Amino acid sequence: MTAPWWLGGSLTIGAAGLEMAGRSVAALAAETDTPLYLYDSARVRAQVAEVRAALAPFRDARICYAMKANRFGPILDLLRREGADIDACSPRELAVARSAGFASAQISVTASSLSDSDLHAFADAGVHVNFDHAPTLRRYAELVPRGTRIGLRIDPGVHVGYGVNSRTDYGDSRLGLVPEDTGDALMAAADAGLVVDTLHMHLGWGLRARDEADFRRALGVLAGLAPRVPDLRCINVGGGLGGRLRQADEPLSAGRWAAAIAAVFGHGGPTIACELGTHLVATSGMLVARVTATWTKNGEHWAGLDVGQAANVYAAHYGLELEFVVVDRPLAAATERLSIGGNINESGDVFARHRMLPPLAGGDRIAILPAGAYGSSMASDHCLRGGFAERLLP
Repeated sequence: MTAPWWLGGSLTIGAAGLEMAGRSVAALAAETDTPLYLYDSARVRAQVAEVRAALAPFRDARICYAMKANRFGPILDLLRREGADIDACSPRELAVARSAGFASAQISVTASSLSDSDLHAFADAGVHVNFDHAPTLRRYAELVPRGTRIGLRIDPGVHVGYGVNSRTDYGDSRLGLVPEDTGDALMAAADAGLVVDTLHMHLGWGLRARDEADFRRALGVLAGLAPRVPDLRCINVGGGLGGRLRQADEPLSAGRWAAAIAAVFGHGGPTIACELGTHLVATSGMLVARVTATWTKNGEHWAGLDVGQAANVYAAHYGLELEFVVVDRPLAAATERLSIGGNINESGDVFARHRMLPPLAGGDRIAILPAGAYGSSMASDHCLRGGFAERLLP
């Protein structure tokens, strides 16, 4: 039998079902009850190593972790020890990164619609900030010494990512400067005494193999702007690398991603920085839940869980379904068509519709995966049902 596509790191199948780091997932869930986020250190380390190997041919490269993907303290500590820096997008994220041991020089900030208090926090911390319009960088210049280095965030207008989805595709969104406005932003920065040393872009996330040509086209936009930036030190290609959410997915590999960057910028040019979130932590995590009941309505068979969009808004927000694995029988045949509902009193709290799954009954434990990115970090306490536990396994 072919191994399930979602195995990897220390996630295996043992006599009692799913195991992570040699521990029974069922036993771990019994210790804290559900909902429970479990994260695999081995998988995080492997993902960092993969990206580092892909970037090894470049003269200089920098891996930043987009902490909005998952800010669980042990995850941040692990990534710091693995040599990653931080991409932050708010003063509180900055504060969390600092408390996790990251120095100001290890933190890059990319954010929009910044208030005066936001700008004061970034100025006081002395972190590098990427801006996406001239008025804000002018206000920032009033708070920092002349000669402070900044970046410009560019929107190349390229549409890529996981599916046709405005929530995963950042092209032509409110974020970033269109290339035609870059000259005005450069002039505003120079007039304000700021030094632009970085060109930044972020196209979205979940790059597919089919997106490679469009990714190169976006890189070409940055390359076309680079000669206009005399103090250019860094090309920040943002995030975007993802992985598989379902078996049929064909993500852009780290190797092909790096080859695309090299094709445009070579290996000996400016520092190549990236801001990866999903790629580093998504596959490390699962959300373990329990089936509360099963029922049929209008011919549709349902299974309800003891977790909902308050603890994991992935399906409700992005409209993307993840994988569902029965914890104690992960290889069971998918013989029933089921829809999976959450425990929040909202009609949209649905994890999946009409999926072929093994038969389920009340009390069964389900692993929802990959859930290491944009799970716990997007949780709320809606309906006062936002409680969950988190655990990183060595």
